[in-house]
Amino acid sequence: MPIVEEEFSVGKVKTTNGGVRVTSRVRETPVEATVTLRTETVGAERRDANRPLEGDEAETAFKEKTIEMMGTREEAEVHKEAPVVGEVELRKEASERQTTVKDTVRKTHVEVERIGDRAARK
Repeated sequence: MPIVEEEFSVGKVKTTNGGVRVTSRVRETPVEATVTLRTETVGAERRDANRPLEGDEAETAFKEKTIEMMGTREEAEVHKEAPVVGEVELRKEASERQTTVKDTVRKTHVEVERIGDRAARK
């Protein structure tokens, strides 16, 4: 027959006690801006003239040459910046407390009795 005696000890276990979930979502909002863009076009036209050569014109009048003129065109260019405008910081605070744990322990008691002898032992 076993003799059993419970022993008492207190341990600790961590359990969850609630928390915080932060979710980030991206929403797109259409925007628009009106901008005036300029376009230059280059053309050439021939016209009649009847005048004498002036100054430097006479020196270069019979030399070969090429003249170029370029037109320009403006195009819209989008620039975006994404400054940080707010932050969410998560933190955890810890506190300690003392508590008293109450319970009962059991122990078996065995009596042995001698047969034929009236004395009992514990």
